[in-house]
This record gives sequence, C-alpha cells and structure tokens, in this order.
Amino acid sequence: MNMGPIINTDKQESSPQISPDGKYFFFIRGDWKLNKDGNRTYIGKQYWVDVKIIENLKPNLE
Repeated sequence: MNMGPIINTDKQESSPQISPDGKYFFFIRGDWKLNKDGNRTYIGKQYWVDVKIIENLKPNLE
C-alpha cells in the first residue's frame, strides 16, 4: 500500500515494523548501488514516524 509522500519516495522502502509500545512505525529507505566488481549492495537508512500515520490511511467509513 502506498503510504503517501512521507513514507513512499522514488527510493526503495522496506522492512516495516511497529515499535513494541505501538507508538512508532519504523522502515528502511535506500537504493541499490552497483559495485566496481558488478555486484550490487543495498545502502539504506532506518527512519521512523509516529504510528498515527497508519490511522490516517484507514478509509473513513462514516
């Protein structure tokens, strides 16, 4: 599911997790880099946002 521009970018996002206390949403954002030897390496950084971002994605059933 596309979570909007706060989460989804032109980079690759992966590894979604919610903190044990249920307050934060963690994910990795990065890119694949081509090494000189032809192999690829994923270079990413962990990010976090308030878990309320998920609540904002739920459809309004009213």
